[in-house]
Amino acid sequence: MCYPANLYFNKKFRIDFDWKNQFKLRLGTLSPDNRHQLSNSLRDLSHESIRNRFMGSKKEFSEKELEYLTNLDGWNHYAIGIEEREKPCRGVAIARLVRSSSDPLQAEIAITIIDEYQKFGLGSLLMKMIGLAASERKLERLSFTFLPQNEAIIKLIHRLGPTYPVGEPDMDYVQLMMDIKDVNLVEIKQAVEAKVPGLKIKTI
Repeated sequence: MCYPANLYFNKKFRIDFDWKNQFKLRLGTLSPDNRHQLSNSLRDLSHESIRNRFMGSKKEFSEKELEYLTNLDGWNHYAIGIEEREKPCRGVAIARLVRSSSDPLQAEIAITIIDEYQKFGLGSLLMKMIGLAASERKLERLSFTFLPQNEAIIKLIHRLGPTYPVGEPDMDYVQLMMDIKDVNLVEIKQAVEAKVPGLKIKTI
């Protein structure tokens, strides 16, 4: 892995926190140690959640997919995950960025949250954190691709900043773009630190 030494969201990033006085969770950089959790995560997602995330059906991850999704270089491909601190210690949510191979200043963003933990504000937290991680990695634009009926992701995206459509309207999927210069990074940083005591993001 090639994480630059000065990144706050680096391969060692990890913090325990309590959420909504209800959940004991751990937030941190995804690694190969999370392979088993990721493999099992599909069983905690409804068919609708799977369709919204993968824009189709999916029953399991192949070994090649698990390798790609967990063995990250940290610069071009980075992911923040949330897991339970108590048994069954499931993976709860992931926010991921993948830098475009054709445009090094742009990255695709995706978020997954298992159904049991949806609508508790974790998606908003992860969206803001992956935005901060993108800024650290000198990205200038973020793209989001999703199904037209996935209204929840639109709300999450706009918690980070304003967007504009890309390309012609399409019935199969929607693509939005966000310029990081339009994101109030200081405000986002303060909001994240207020939600997770112990976070002190020094590089933003």
